[in-house]
Amino acid sequence: MKKSTDAEIEIRVAKIYQFICEGFNYTYMVRHASKEWKISSRQLDTYILKAKEQIRNTYGEDYKKTILSNHLAQLEDLYIKNYSIEDFRECRTIIESRNKLLGLNEATKIEISEKPIFKQIDLDVKSNDSAD
Repeated sequence: MKKSTDAEIEIRVAKIYQFICEGFNYTYMVRHASKEWKISSRQLDTYILKAKEQIRNTYGEDYKKTILSNHLAQLEDLYIKNYSIEDFRECRTIIESRNKLLGLNEATKIEISEKPIFKQIDLDVKSNDSAD
C-alpha cells in the first residue's frame, strides 16, 4: 500500500475535524475512511487524535482569553458610541453586560456555620405575686 503524503494527511485530518464538528459518529467515519481513503480504523484513530488535538489547541484557555478580550473591546466601542449620542440607558446596559462578562455580578455568598449565631438568653421572669 502506498504511503500518504503530508498534504493528503492534512486534508484527511481536516475532513475528520469537520466530521467531529458536524457530530458524525465513529462508525460513519470508519466507513468513509475505508471507502474513500482505503485506510484501516487504526489509521483513522490517528487522524481522529490529530483532529481532536487541533480542536483543543484552537479552543483551549487561550481562545477563551482572546474571545473575552475581543468582547470587552467591542463593548467599550459600543459604550463610547452610545455615550457620544447621549443614549445613557444603552450605556448602562453595556456596563451591566461587561460586568456580567467579567463575573462582577456574582451573588454575595453568606457563610453558614453549624454553631449558633445568637447566644441563648435566659428569660426566667420572676412574678410579682410573691411580693404581695
